[in-house]
Amino acid sequence: MLLELYVRNFALIEEISLHFGDGLNVVTGETGAGKSILIDALGLVLGGRSSSEMVRQGSDKAIVEALFHVTPGSRLSDVMQELGIDWEDDTLVVVREVSASGKSVCRINGRIVTVQTLRMIGSLLVDLAGQHEHQSLLRPEEHLEMLDSFAGDSIHILRQRVSNTYEQYRAARRALEQAAMGEQERAQRIDMLRFQLEEIRSLGIKPGEEDQLEEERRKLAHAEKLSTAASNVFECLYQGGARQASIIETLHKLTSEMTGVLKFDPNLQPVAELIQSSALQLEEAAHELRSYRDSIEYNPARLQSIEERLAVLARLRRKYGQSVAEILDYAGRIASELDDLEHHEENIGRLQQNLFTLEQQLAKEATELSLKRKAYADKLSKRIAEELASLMMPKTRFQIDFQADSSEKGILVNDQRVAVNEKGIDRVEFLFSPNPGEPLRPLVKIASGGELSRTLLAIKTILSGEGVETLVFDEIDTGISGRAAQAVAEKMSVVAHSSQVICVTHLPQVACMADRHFVINKQQKSGRSLTIVNQLNDSERVEELARMLSGAELTDTTRKHAEEMLLQAQALKNKFS
Repeated sequence: MLLELYVRNFALIEEISLHFGDGLNVVTGETGAGKSILIDALGLVLGGRSSSEMVRQGSDKAIVEALFHVTPGSRLSDVMQELGIDWEDDTLVVVREVSASGKSVCRINGRIVTVQTLRMIGSLLVDLAGQHEHQSLLRPEEHLEMLDSFAGDSIHILRQRVSNTYEQYRAARRALEQAAMGEQERAQRIDMLRFQLEEIRSLGIKPGEEDQLEEERRKLAHAEKLSTAASNVFECLYQGGARQASIIETLHKLTSEMTGVLKFDPNLQPVAELIQSSALQLEEAAHELRSYRDSIEYNPARLQSIEERLAVLARLRRKYGQSVAEILDYAGRIASELDDLEHHEENIGRLQQNLFTLEQQLAKEATELSLKRKAYADKLSKRIAEELASLMMPKTRFQIDFQADSSEKGILVNDQRVAVNEKGIDRVEFLFSPNPGEPLRPLVKIASGGELSRTLLAIKTILSGEGVETLVFDEIDTGISGRAAQAVAEKMSVVAHSSQVICVTHLPQVACMADRHFVINKQQKSGRSLTIVNQLNDSERVEELARMLSGAELTDTTRKHAEEMLLQAQALKNKFS
């Protein structure tokens, strides 16, 4: 549930903070006052597109913050856990900043996230139905998504299975098409692969060889320095100089001297042992250094051989991979491809069998998905018709039509080849008949603006339980008046008992049903336009409703009408409760 929305330096908004609550939250205001700006700000913080034009002129950046309460154990809480985003007290703070240069920063509980992640989280927080969302009803491709959303997990599991099989099917088709290349092209490919494979294998490359050669090259290239250093340290430790005893000899003398005085103070025993231990360890180090010095090889021929081998490996890396491991991996892949090409007929048969098996599996799963969709389509059609009846469209008939497009390259279903994609084989379209005696026709062709608005509200009402606690309606009641407007108002109030509803409206019938009422005004400040939002008290609500009923000129009659509407609305809400 959206608890608070804070907006600063966004379009005409300098700074506002709105506190929303349960039930129906209504936003009203004159045309052009900035109601759409408020919805744009909410859309931005939910992952919508950003633009430098959103930043209030003269400001460095626009900021939109939203505070949400999230029900523990909800789908969103599971997603947040998967993303590793911490939260406390079941609250979520979402922040979106847009700079004057157009750059955008998204944060969830202080953690920077991508716009894609924000959009995904936003879709689980708020279902925003804009006044232009009627267009989704005018796009038949969206009808399938609405049906699947209504069906829920049972359809989603099947749809994911179909999607996975479809990807395997597409990969199998590509493999078969590539294998079925022309004879001349296949012969050229075989020659090239044989050459490459022979070039790699003839060199006898071994895993880790390059690292070993690099290590040996460093030792050979610096053999003199290594030998000199080993000799100098060995002589200092073991032999000493003409006028100076070796370090080891000196330590032995110190050990003997300390041992001689232990009888006077036994507390020196640990010190004596440390000196003696150091002498023994340095003796061992000296022996190791002498062996290392004697093993150092001055071999210019070997060094030249290594340099040449490394140059060959570098040439292969430029052609076949960034490392010896990648070269060997490439050799394995082309060896497999070469084997397939050389055994062309057997490979074609295997690929054809694999494609046939996947096609049968895809046809079976897509058919099962289609049958389940049709069962849910009947349920959804009845639910939508019932909702439309409550919205003053009692004679409306609604049906979901299923079609499968023929395609020569499609899969075989019921002895007919039909088009298929990751969503299955169904092409779905909403059919609509608003008046008795009229045939069912595509909704996109015959529905009026008011009918589309009510149909959208009906669908949103039905789908409101799909895990999203907040529904936002942005003037979807456009084109509605009279009894239909009253029905829409009552429907929104009913929906608001189970979900938080935020509604931008121009209808007084809807506004009077509000549990919280906000009004947007445009003012002039220092010669600039400024959008102001205020929450109304009871007396202010009367004035606003009277304005919505009669326009700018208010009379006692319109005020009385507004008061009566509020009383009737409260009675209805009490009845719904």
